[in-house]
Amino acid sequence: MKLTPFFSQGMSSNSYLIEDGKRLMIDAGMEPVDRKLKTGDIDILVLTHCHFDHIASAAEIQKKTGCEIWMSEAEAAFFERHKEDASASNFFGIPAELNFTINKRLKTEDVISLGKTRLEVIVTPGHTPGGLCLYEPESKALFSGDTVFAQGYGRFDLLGGDAEALSKSITSLAKLDIKKLYPGHGPTRDEDVAKYLKSIEV
Repeated sequence: MKLTPFFSQGMSSNSYLIEDGKRLMIDAGMEPVDRKLKTGDIDILVLTHCHFDHIASAAEIQKKTGCEIWMSEAEAAFFERHKEDASASNFFGIPAELNFTINKRLKTEDVISLGKTRLEVIVTPGHTPGGLCLYEPESKALFSGDTVFAQGYGRFDLLGGDAEALSKSITSLAKLDIKKLYPGHGPTRDEDVAKYLKSIEV
């Protein structure tokens, strides 16, 4: 797979563009990766969870490119019931465009195929009720959203957060053979990832 990361320097999330036949973007925060996006530039936008710092540009990108937006089934249900509160937009007092179409709802063990690239869906509740991670077994890469970072893990004190669920999710991820961690914020990690995940206590 061809991977292009877009790292945020501020409150916005990191985004990752994966290209292998089709073009898939992971998360679309407050800093659009390209204001000049046009039809066909992105085929699929996967949102790891519904917090505004990960979805603020989703509506704009969908409008410009015609991409489909995918989210976990549990997260989509949570988001659609409580958009402003679920997105934490109200909590932080930061307005965000929250009206976009969710075209597909994902579950654990779903597989996203792009050319020869296979992304395995793992729903990891805790930071939010239905946050998800994507695991690419060939490169052993994990795109972890806000479930876990290079140092630390996602907060669980916002609406829908659950410390016990987050702990179980991280324990589950620690069973994977992960060589590179691509989190929703901050730098990547490629040193002792499995050992690191096993050491985390929520």
